[in-house]
Amino acid sequence: GLAALKALPGALQAASAYAVAECMKENKTHCSVLEPTMSVEITLPNDMVGSVLSDLNSRRGTVGEVIVGEDMYSKSLVRGDVPLVEILGYANSLRSLTGGEGSFTSEYKGHSPC
Repeated sequence: GLAALKALPGALQAASAYAVAECMKENKTHCSVLEPTMSVEITLPNDMVGSVLSDLNSRRGTVGEVIVGEDMYSKSLVRGDVPLVEILGYANSLRSLTGGEGSFTSEYKGHSPC
């Protein structure tokens, strides 16, 4: 029963991993692993755009749109998609990259292949 499954979480995990691996071997053309993807919108100073774009690329992100402010003192806007696992803790990284001047919002977009 359920109590037996709770007592053997390692065995359950191993059995699940084995079942998924076997399914993928048998159905190579019909299986893919998906991961949650987030849409992000980042507001940052103009002179920091290059650093933030580079950081997004290192996180397997795709940049959809970059709107650069009109003058040196304006803010820029970057929109794109990033896997959820890569964006966890991003607020601290963005704060470090932009000297505390950058901010971002994220929203669930869907699942995409890894």
